[in-house]
Amino acid sequence: MVKLIRSVILLFPCGLFAQDSLQLTPPIIKYHSIFFSKKTQVELAFAYPNTAIHYTLNQEAPAIADPTYKKPILVRDNLTTIKAKVFGNGYIASDIATATFIKEGKKISMIHQTEPHPKYAAAGPLALFDLKGGNVDIGTNTWLGYNCDTVKIQLSLSKSERVGKLLFNFLQNENAWIFLPEEISIQWYNQQLNTYQFFGKESIESKAQVNGANCNFKMVNAMNKVITDKFLINIVVKKKIPDWHPAKGSHAWMFIDEIKVY
Repeated sequence: MVKLIRSVILLFPCGLFAQDSLQLTPPIIKYHSIFFSKKTQVELAFAYPNTAIHYTLNQEAPAIADPTYKKPILVRDNLTTIKAKVFGNGYIASDIATATFIKEGKKISMIHQTEPHPKYAAAGPLALFDLKGGNVDIGTNTWLGYNCDTVKIQLSLSKSERVGKLLFNFLQNENAWIFLPEEISIQWYNQQLNTYQFFGKESIESKAQVNGANCNFKMVNAMNKVITDKFLINIVVKKKIPDWHPAKGSHAWMFIDEIKVY
């Protein structure tokens, strides 16, 4: 099912008489899934006369000088963020619509992981590499949910390959007690030495409160690329919700739905 990111109405009245006090709503971003295997096409739409959609692929906010949307955007890179904004003479430009798309990466053959909470078990380990998800609704049955201290994951590739980074997709919805993990650490299997060795680590600091629900992508990079077919992943779940939260001191939840290897 195609997903849409849009507002319901076309204009936000900011005044009673002046046309230039009306703000345009963000454009529609149409896509089947934020995950894809080789390439995907993304459509943008906004049905209002004398307006144009401008977009960027470089993480910058769109401006009138940026490309004008005329045909579907072809996405091929491992991680691509599309930001789009509607402009029109005599109107206030819209807010920015944003969507990030993730390429499949190296072929994963098998994953074993700590058992999730029964209520949020999705399709089990398959949920971590089935190219589904990216929806912030935990009722979509694509997320694995945990409220334990640590999540351990064993990941196997279809064959030994040169790898330099792993990407993880987490849900962040702090109002629902769902926080980003505190740390991701990874070991890779050295076949010659028959042992696991350090690959990389990412520590995640909790700063100010984040409102709303969003997908949050975390990349763990190796200092040097390695040739391997196995990884051990250790994800530390936040144990205490911060003091500013109504549930301060309680154990947080961690939700994950995809892992990609590059």
